[in-house]
Amino acid sequence: MTLELTPSQLNDFERDGYTIVEGGFTPAECDHFTNYMLDLQAGRTSVEGFAPRAADDWSRLITRNCHHPLGLAWMTDPRLRQPLRTLLDDEADGVQSMYFYTGSRQRRHQDAYYLPGCVSAWVALQPVGAWNGSIHIQVGSHKGPLLQKVDFREDASGNPGPWQGWQHDDAFDALFERNQMPELAVEANKGDIVFFDGRLIHRGGPIMQEGSFRHSWAGHYIPQSFNPWPYEDNPRLRVSFDGVSRFTPTH
Repeated sequence: MTLELTPSQLNDFERDGYTIVEGGFTPAECDHFTNYMLDLQAGRTSVEGFAPRAADDWSRLITRNCHHPLGLAWMTDPRLRQPLRTLLDDEADGVQSMYFYTGSRQRRHQDAYYLPGCVSAWVALQPVGAWNGSIHIQVGSHKGPLLQKVDFREDASGNPGPWQGWQHDDAFDALFERNQMPELAVEANKGDIVFFDGRLIHRGGPIMQEGSFRHSWAGHYIPQSFNPWPYEDNPRLRVSFDGVSRFTPTH
């Protein structure tokens, strides 16, 4: 099965910085992924490279250079290939995935601050709304400034960066205010895929029903031609949709 973004979805992405593909994955696939991750969290199954977790540890699971089999299968699922190729104007390499058991409540940020050049594919594995922590986005902020790590330090000549002295979470809040663009909450049904521009300012919204789960998965992708990786000592394992793996040099 393949997916192709419609002209309307492409227009949405260009204008707003995101678009939603409804029902990209089936409810059965979502349930299988959720049950797999619950078994992994509870220690009913084990995967090499992933240590057992405490019974009450529902923090997100981030995979960069070591991917569990099902997460890798989702990151390279053929349905995601053509939409990402269209949005990146190149074949995509997966560089990171995250599994969320609950809503993140993460502060405002841009994914491209951490993963330059990226586009993200976020999949709701159950219905997502205000009760379990929807994603809040600043519509159109992908066309505004992008904060980069060099902005928070001195350059080679000793000149301070424009955000030097700021804590980066506070800087994103300040940039959000400067943009003067609306923020909205993204709600999704089980199996919906939300494609995000990496420059889009977004956050994890409040959770109205404490203790509720919000199973979801996110894959982050960069163009195959994006090389070398610009951030210091953090090379990333890149995985193509053809199954080719390689590390990106840091300089």
